[in-house]
Amino acid sequence: MARTGGRGFRVTVSGRFSMPPRRRGRLTGLLASLAVSSSAIAGTPAPGAPTVASPTTMVPTSEACALGTAPFAGKIGTYLPESQEAWPDQPKPPADAPNVLIWLIDDAGFGLISAFGGLASTPNLDRLASNGLRYTNFHSTPLCSPSRVSLLTGRNPHAAHMGSHGGTSMGFPGYDGFVPPSAATTAKVLRNRGYSTMALGKWDQTPATHQSPVGPYNLWPLGQGFDHFYGFMWHGTNHFHPSLVKDNSYIEGSVGGDDYYLTTDLADRAIGYVNSIRSVQPDRPFYLYWATGAVHSPHHATQEWRDKYRGRFDMGWDEYRKQVLKRQKAMGLVPEHTEYAPMQEEIAPWDSLSDKAKKLHARQMEAMAAQMSQTDYEFGRIIDQLKRNGQFDNTIIIVTADNGGSPEGGLHGDHLELLGSFGGHASVDENMKHYDEWGGPSTMPHFPVAWTVATNTPFRYYKQTAHDGGHHVPMIVSWPKGIKTPGIRTQYGHIADISPTILEAAGIEQPACVDGVPQQPIDGIALNYSFDNPAAADRRTTQYYELWGNHGIYHDGWKAVVLHKKTSWNIHSAVSFDEDTWELYDVRKDPGETRDLSAQYPGKLAELQRIFEREAQANNVYPLADLGARRVAKSGQMYLQDKRRTVYDYRQPGVTVTSEAVVAPMIGRDYTLVAEFTASPSDEGVLVAAGGVEAGYSLYVKDGKVRYDNQEFGETILSLNDTEPLPTGKSKVELRWKQESRAGGTMALVVNGREAARGQMSPSVFGMHGNNELFNIGMDTGAPAVHTYEAPFTFEGSIQDVTVTLGQPGGAGE
Repeated sequence: MARTGGRGFRVTVSGRFSMPPRRRGRLTGLLASLAVSSSAIAGTPAPGAPTVASPTTMVPTSEACALGTAPFAGKIGTYLPESQEAWPDQPKPPADAPNVLIWLIDDAGFGLISAFGGLASTPNLDRLASNGLRYTNFHSTPLCSPSRVSLLTGRNPHAAHMGSHGGTSMGFPGYDGFVPPSAATTAKVLRNRGYSTMALGKWDQTPATHQSPVGPYNLWPLGQGFDHFYGFMWHGTNHFHPSLVKDNSYIEGSVGGDDYYLTTDLADRAIGYVNSIRSVQPDRPFYLYWATGAVHSPHHATQEWRDKYRGRFDMGWDEYRKQVLKRQKAMGLVPEHTEYAPMQEEIAPWDSLSDKAKKLHARQMEAMAAQMSQTDYEFGRIIDQLKRNGQFDNTIIIVTADNGGSPEGGLHGDHLELLGSFGGHASVDENMKHYDEWGGPSTMPHFPVAWTVATNTPFRYYKQTAHDGGHHVPMIVSWPKGIKTPGIRTQYGHIADISPTILEAAGIEQPACVDGVPQQPIDGIALNYSFDNPAAADRRTTQYYELWGNHGIYHDGWKAVVLHKKTSWNIHSAVSFDEDTWELYDVRKDPGETRDLSAQYPGKLAELQRIFEREAQANNVYPLADLGARRVAKSGQMYLQDKRRTVYDYRQPGVTVTSEAVVAPMIGRDYTLVAEFTASPSDEGVLVAAGGVEAGYSLYVKDGKVRYDNQEFGETILSLNDTEPLPTGKSKVELRWKQESRAGGTMALVVNGREAARGQMSPSVFGMHGNNELFNIGMDTGAPAVHTYEAPFTFEGSIQDVTVTLGQPGGAGE
């Protein structure tokens, strides 16, 4: 009898270790690479140097892992006249290698964009798809970080240590979030062969504890093979007032404003990048990874784009599903026999809603569709520039989504998405207070799960689940110079396939070693075989899925799947794995997963369960856990930091902007925050602040007096104001928090040794204060943390030191 271990090994009762075949293959390949590289370093090539087996060809490890530089090919004499110059070879891509442009859309279900039958107008994607390829059987993982790592590395997510979100790590190989050097990105491979590389937009797979202004940077974009990065490093951001990173540095001050829009900025940066390449090195190919925040919440769009959708979704989500499925069948995107499953019983039919609820929910979908269309418009500007530059025809463009639509807005949506994480989802009445500005700068909105299911038409469920609604996503491929037969492709594909597809298009073999590190096998299977052969047989016949306890396996047209958690929008609820039930679907006959065949075909179910076990063991999937979403809520502060450290001293000049995940963990415990500074009577500005529209706190000077404000979900929960003006010169201001119960405590504001104010509060936000909002000293980046000033409200005096001293942990959030 065997017991499953969490590292992909099987431990027998005798104490001996045995490895599943695929894991043995991974380890054997690495050991062989190490042995061969050691032999090469010693100067003696190993006999019969092996090639690591994988779906993509690898160069022999003896060549790939040899270290050092090539011998000097010139001549060195005592003096220059008797010497001969020779220059080191520079990396060169293959002749006529294509440019690469990837647009990774966030949280876009199969039935959202018009190019796949949806009702969000995407004319630029429509044109791209009409002249390229539409993959109708393409799959991501059920969540953002795992999909991104899989796309960028060509490995299964758990095999690359990213089985969960980058901010929800567990200390197991499949979940620790530390992508190993043995899983190098395609960006790194291409850069080593002479490509220019740039990443724009979302990058949420860096472990929380690495998101500091001093790194480590090896898992930031530049450490993962990109020459430049401009974007944000969390699961979402405010599109009007974002907190951004450029290369390896947080951008200080305020980037945005009510007349700013992030996706426009990202498109401008992309256009500037491709223009620069053309101007300076026109023969050098580029790899541009454009990962938009859209259409992840907050569903922000400018007023002009929101106005375009007024009244467009008054028919409701049930009618939306009918119309979209009809369009998909007419476009040949799904078989004629396709049906969609009924909505979950928790979701109300549209016709049963009150007029007020219908009005609200139509507006919520308007904002989401507007965001999708505005992002398509910005993408179109990039395409137009490539055409003007003469770069379009030899650019392979891949557009897909990181997972299906998101259920995280709950049953009624949220005007502030953070409500679902901490305060509970908003009611219809509460949301209606924000009806007029929904999707604008004063909201951080998410739509209800019913619209999620509708935009995933015809597939079942949504993001986080292993059912097809969680991972069956659209994919468009365009490459006029390399694809001669446009149309629909039905081959089964996975997001790990994108990496080897790019390398094959570029004529570059997957190296067995990258930067001297032996590489684990590529799990992706290049899709180039299907480019000009619509009838080609599937090369991928098996693929596992797992996210936060939901798990399943696809094999040769059949799907076995477990819905571990039925109401994924209730992220704090826990479900026993003893309650899990396997379902079985013949997805070729039943793409919508409407008919569970587990009782009818128990033998087939058992066969797929065995295959899942094999794949789970081979890819570090165990142990299964559903902690992920709850860990997102608590943030990296709560479980990754050194709990022995009690003093955090931020001397200035020094750290001014950083992630809350790496600052002093002040939640649920006593603490004292001390700011020492010099100011004149007229100086004002922020001393310390964190948060944004949804929640935040700020210690600041205004009108010559010290103030402290703390707000959650738009409501001030504590305001402390000194009544005496600050003296000229040096001052010392303290915040003294006493955690009196799990529910709350008392804050004292002390100015130059004098208690200026005191008050009680009961915070409900016990993690990060908002979506991608940061901790700031001397300014307030992004959206203002409180409502009494405009960001960045930079301090006009001089801050010498900010020190946080922690008491014993305990209370809320622990």
